[in-house]
Amino acid sequence: MRLDPFYMPFALWWLGAAYYMLGSYADAVTSLQAAVSRAPNLALGHHWLAATYAQLGRLDEARAETAEGLRIQPWFTISQMPFTKACKRPEDGARLRDGLCKAGYPE
Repeated sequence: MRLDPFYMPFALWWLGAAYYMLGSYADAVTSLQAAVSRAPNLALGHHWLAATYAQLGRLDEARAETAEGLRIQPWFTISQMPFTKACKRPEDGARLRDGLCKAGYPE
């Protein structure tokens, strides 16, 4: 990312997701905000940003991101996010599921 100013926005999502899994929610917000600003129709970015805001207790912002994520993917539910089940450590998937629940996503 340092060497290529035209890197794909998905790289920012991966970085934000990594920070989220580390519990570094403030760092995750920065990366995920950049991801959705560069790729506003990247629903995954909105889903993770909503969960991150929820973990920080910023529920109004979390719900706004939830609304945007559901505008892009109206069929989305928490149970459809494979990451909540595919983590090596079950507590990592549970942390994401918790954030999505707090943000107001449907089960």
